[in-house]
Amino acid sequence: MPNTEQIRFQTDVCYIESQGILKTPESTLKLNLSEQYILSYLIDNYGNPVTKDELLKVGWPDRIVTEASLFQVIRALRVKLNEKKKGDVIETLPRVGYQIREFTRETINFQEEANLSPFKKIGKKTAIVSAIGLAAVGAGIGWMKYVPSHTPTNYIIEKDRIGSNDITIVTANADDLADLRSKVKELIKGQTKKYGKLVTQNERVYLLKTDEFYSAAWCAVDANDQCIKNTDFSYKIATDEWDKFANIVINNQKVYHETPVIQTEYAREPTAVVYTSYIDKSGIRSKIMHYFMTPTDNKGIFDYSLMSFIKDPDSGNFRALAISASKAYVENRESQFLQTIKIEPEMFHWAYQPSPDYDEKESLALKHTCHFECQSSDKRSYYNYVVYKQPNLLLMLNEFTGFFWNSTSQGDPSISYSDYFSGLVPDEKNKTDK
Repeated sequence: MPNTEQIRFQTDVCYIESQGILKTPESTLKLNLSEQYILSYLIDNYGNPVTKDELLKVGWPDRIVTEASLFQVIRALRVKLNEKKKGDVIETLPRVGYQIREFTRETINFQEEANLSPFKKIGKKTAIVSAIGLAAVGAGIGWMKYVPSHTPTNYIIEKDRIGSNDITIVTANADDLADLRSKVKELIKGQTKKYGKLVTQNERVYLLKTDEFYSAAWCAVDANDQCIKNTDFSYKIATDEWDKFANIVINNQKVYHETPVIQTEYAREPTAVVYTSYIDKSGIRSKIMHYFMTPTDNKGIFDYSLMSFIKDPDSGNFRALAISASKAYVENRESQFLQTIKIEPEMFHWAYQPSPDYDEKESLALKHTCHFECQSSDKRSYYNYVVYKQPNLLLMLNEFTGFFWNSTSQGDPSISYSDYFSGLVPDEKNKTDK
């Protein structure tokens, strides 16, 4: 393969114009066409101010758009170029336009990279990591990794009975399993020391650890070992924020369902609702997802869409985050879990608007939503697993976002989400593998 040129910016992010990608030593990100056109034009005009009108024509050569579209692309590029402060790479010239900051041109040899062993590639700055469809909100989401999935993940699953509580730990490797075992012991020890006994009683608890976060889900159970209405909830915890979650558990202050105030004109009642709390440094503490699921003409295949909302810290209202649409297939295969659901994305749209109240780069809620955009833009399938189910309630595990409860107990929707997964198998004649 021939040599090619890359542009290295002061933030140590490199732009390979011939491929339309930005890369760091850890990640690779594909730019959309408008982002490519505008970044390339700024580079070509290095040392010269570029007006907004010029960039509007360059970024959208086949249509007319407003300056709002340009501002959105500039914001997105600032994030993807890893600007620590505004203007590190793209300088704003008041009443004029924009100008690119200093950069260096480098020659890279793809053939040399191809000959490296996988282990050498990991440590080499000029390694070309395969494009992984990373996405970032134009207002400021940082880098994150996405590993395409073509087969279901094989997990390590360990179950234990502690007092009157059933604990299930799910991890991808033995080290994470040992870590969660240790953390469970510390939680028990902390509660017992504070109250003289274990006050968490009669709960079904699930824990997961990944490289990016911990996931915890639980419900209180009745005498028949069924989850009690409105006690299902889940937390997503940044890896360096576990102590905050531990304090919540030790002090028996766990959060259950809220009464959300949703700001949307979309009035259709959802098939299922998901409530999640987040513990990270972003300022985004809560997210709600509304799932809409409709059977198709093919057995075991469903139209599967969702709307997500994040809680505004000042008003307490939930405002729109994103909307997506997919096809869901009930997989007819042996699984570690009750069922495996294959999701094939079809559409994704951001509704999120930037806010000074949030640090987007620290937000698990936004990073997890980015996964759905990545999968949608690359048309890559992913998997959800049904871990537990009872009438009107499912606990599911997503490969990238952890545990989440699908609850139809709120509002009693006319279509029961969990009923869809009772004894269904796909119609293999009508299903096309992608």
